[in-house]
Amino acid sequence: MRLSRRARYALCGIFDLAYNGAGEPVRVRIIGERQGIPFRFLEQIFQDLRRAGLVVGKRGPGGGYVLTRSPEKMSLREVIEAIEGPLATMNDSSADSWRDSVHRPDFLWGDLSNRIAKSLGEIAVSDICREAVRHSVQRDLPDGMDYQI
Repeated sequence: MRLSRRARYALCGIFDLAYNGAGEPVRVRIIGERQGIPFRFLEQIFQDLRRAGLVVGKRGPGGGYVLTRSPEKMSLREVIEAIEGPLATMNDSSADSWRDSVHRPDFLWGDLSNRIAKSLGEIAVSDICREAVRHSVQRDLPDGMDYQI
């Protein structure tokens, strides 16, 4: 399975909020700098994440985005679906219906999509944060904050 750049950037943005934000608002510009993502592109992605109810924006000094719930309760599937739409339709074989499919294993695509969606639904954002700690990914916590996920 290949994820679009938008989906990968959305995962990076959510990861950054969970890993570096410590529950405090983080500006998209700072996330973009840390993750190497163009600000304008990331800003559009965060609007989709906000519409999906995964993040909420806070305005004013000290503003930015925060997760709407704990990283333990947010799955990678939710993040990807906020950007790409429902995973079950990503590999819809009806787009190829003009071809003779008598000899092709078209029964397979729906099952694979369901399995991938199920696996992504079982991986929480907090799992990725734990892996980041295990791989010694550098943290940039707000001043005075230091905790482990």
